[in-house]
Amino acid sequence: MSVELKRSGAPLGHEIRGVDIATGVSDADFAQIENALNEYGVVFIRDQHLSPEQHIAFSRRFGELESYPVGKFILPGHNEILVVSNIMEDGKPIGLVDAGRNWHSDMTFVEKPPRCSLLYSLEVPHQGGRAIGDTQFVSTSAAWDGLPDDMKQRLAQLKALNSFRTYSGKKSDGREDDGKAMPDVVHPLVRTHPFSGRKCLYLSESVTVKIGDLDESGTASLIAQLIGHITRPEYSYRHNWRVGDLVIWDNCSSMHKAVFDYALPLRRRMHRTTVSGTRPY
Repeated sequence: MSVELKRSGAPLGHEIRGVDIATGVSDADFAQIENALNEYGVVFIRDQHLSPEQHIAFSRRFGELESYPVGKFILPGHNEILVVSNIMEDGKPIGLVDAGRNWHSDMTFVEKPPRCSLLYSLEVPHQGGRAIGDTQFVSTSAAWDGLPDDMKQRLAQLKALNSFRTYSGKKSDGREDDGKAMPDVVHPLVRTHPFSGRKCLYLSESVTVKIGDLDESGTASLIAQLIGHITRPEYSYRHNWRVGDLVIWDNCSSMHKAVFDYALPLRRRMHRTTVSGTRPY
């Protein structure tokens, strides 16, 4: 086996070494990558040189791909790739600029949220000789394990209402119109990982709008309490990007948040694929 796992020191965010996706990944090596993703929630591979077609083909090995609801930020000719970027061309953004300012799991607002996402870096902003525009990740499975038993019993009974309409209504990048046709969905606040069987806290800071029979104030208070717990240092990993990084995160057992410490003329450009998932249970 050529694959090597270099641990980050956190429950997630481990580096996969010995892989060149462009030249091909054997079934045995892919199985190790997939197993690491299922076990840890976030893994990454550095120094890749991927065409959109290679990015899509590798992503498909995890499952069927889907498109993000904001169609105008899809890479032309490649419906499976969402462009995430602050770059402007002819006075218009080429990609989704305001992506992930709050703690979230991707697309919790759909009936069958994605299994995982694969984000490939093409341009990374630098300042003072250091890459900026990091992404923070937290393990929702490790955070669940760290809760007291009485809190686990309470949370395991609760359902959460997730609303793309509420979220998109706060944006000014075209998501509001897309959100009008998307109904709100209810998911368990604690879901079971479909591969590992572990329990995971499941919510998104800007999308989850009601929990159980709590009112607006009670919901906001519980979300703040849970986010405060989930984002404790012992459950966290911060990825400092390099050009050529491919970061793969599991949308059941992890949450993430972008660090917006850059602006034009500093440029950031990335391509994301999204792998279909199953209904949370």
